[in-house]
Amino acid sequence: MSEDGNFSADVEGLRSAGINITRWSTLARNIADRVHAATVRYQNAGGTGGDMTKSFNANYRPGEQKALEFLRLLDIEIGGLGSRTIEVAQTFEQTNDDANQATPKT
Repeated sequence: MSEDGNFSADVEGLRSAGINITRWSTLARNIADRVHAATVRYQNAGGTGGDMTKSFNANYRPGEQKALEFLRLLDIEIGGLGSRTIEVAQTFEQTNDDANQATPKT
């Protein structure tokens, strides 16, 4: 609400927030890609079939899978929120422009 009791929106603030939220989504996606790439690249670094492999699969793999799932969900949810926030800013801006054009000038 503005000081006069009318609804107001900071369009640039919303747009900026949407862009920042989208950057978080991109960061989550990049982290997930790096974790996955490192896991694939080094999955046999300790050999194959030995104690190191067994320990890796038993102790690291479950956490890796949960972390990747979390990052994927974060990317999906935050990415959608960022784009919707930008859309809200555009809608407020268009509504304001339409209202100003429809209002008779005194």
